[in-house]
Amino acid sequence: MLNFPKETLEFIKRYLLRKQKEVEKNLKEVSEDDPAKSPALAESSEPGTDSYIAETHTKTVVLEHQLNNARTSIKTALLKIKNGTYGKCEKCGQAIGIGRLLAMPTAQYCLSCSQEASKKR
Repeated sequence: MLNFPKETLEFIKRYLLRKQKEVEKNLKEVSEDDPAKSPALAESSEPGTDSYIAETHTKTVVLEHQLNNARTSIKTALLKIKNGTYGKCEKCGQAIGIGRLLAMPTAQYCLSCSQEASKKR
């Protein structure tokens, strides 16, 4: 385990667990609200309904993708906490700053490596 105060690590863990529940709830709601999955879809015959459904479904797919990415990042961070590797930069292996982790608990890279990657894009 990197040298983080136990209280700080517990605070981050509780935060991640709350966010995980929130993301799971949002995923369920988004999926349920997708008009393309609605049984009433077969009954729609109003002009413009198809384009509305297609547009809304596209937005739903994008949102689901973002929520799934968030869920994966949260699960990864929680696993790292459990394994004692939380807070270690995946690129250089150095410790990620505590301030960065408090601001972005799912950070995988230290600030330096993150900025370097951004410049390459």
